[in-house]
Amino acid sequence: MILSLTGIRKSYTTTEGTIEILKGIDLDVAAGESVALTGESGSGKSTLLHLAGGLDHADGGSVMMGGQDLASFDDGARARYRRTQVGLVFQQFNLIPSLNVAANISFHAKLADRHDPAWEAALTEELGLSAYLARYPEQLSGGQQQRVAIGRTLAARPPLILADEPTGNLDEATGDTVLDLMLSLARNAGSALLLVTHSSRLADRLDRKVVLRSGRIVG
Repeated sequence: MILSLTGIRKSYTTTEGTIEILKGIDLDVAAGESVALTGESGSGKSTLLHLAGGLDHADGGSVMMGGQDLASFDDGARARYRRTQVGLVFQQFNLIPSLNVAANISFHAKLADRHDPAWEAALTEELGLSAYLARYPEQLSGGQQQRVAIGRTLAARPPLILADEPTGNLDEATGDTVLDLMLSLARNAGSALLLVTHSSRLADRLDRKVVLRSGRIVG
C-alpha cells in the first residue's frame, strides 16, 4: 500500500465546543489505484485529505506513507514529504501569477529534483497546453488553469496525488475532460489517486468509491 490510514481521529475546538470531524477512519490506497472519497458536506472529506497530505496532524491513529508514519516527521521532514511524495490539486488553482505556464508546470518538479523536460513536454501536449506555454495564469480560462495545475502536480511524478474537488469550478464538459486527463496521466506516471468529489457520477469512474458520513466510512 502507498497510503494507509488507521484509526484516524480529528477534532476542532469552536466557540460551541469540541467538534469531532473524523471518528476512527481506516483507509488503504494501493500504488496505481484511483479512489473516490465521497460524502455530504461536512463529513470530513477535505480534513482526511489534508491529513494524508501532511498539511495537518491527526489527534489519534496513524498516517503511513510508503511504510513511514507521518507522526514521526519533524517540520523539515513534512516539507520534504509534501515536496517529493505527494501532489495536491485543489478547486483553487493556486498557480504562481508571476510565472508563465511552462514555469508553473516545472515548478514542483524542480523542487523535487525530478525536472524531466521530455516528460513535461509530453504532459503539456496531452493537456492541450503546448500553444500556451508563454502565457500567464490571468490569460487562461478556468479549464486551462486547472490543466496547468494538474500538469504541475504530475510533472514531479509523485507516488500519491490528492485532489479535492478538482473539477468543482468547471462546467460539466470541461470537468469530464479534465478528469479523463488526470486519470490517464496518473496511470502513465504510476501515481495513486485519492480524489474528493460530491459527484457520484464522477466517483463511479474511478477504481473504487469510499463513502464518508459523519466522520465514519460507511461504504
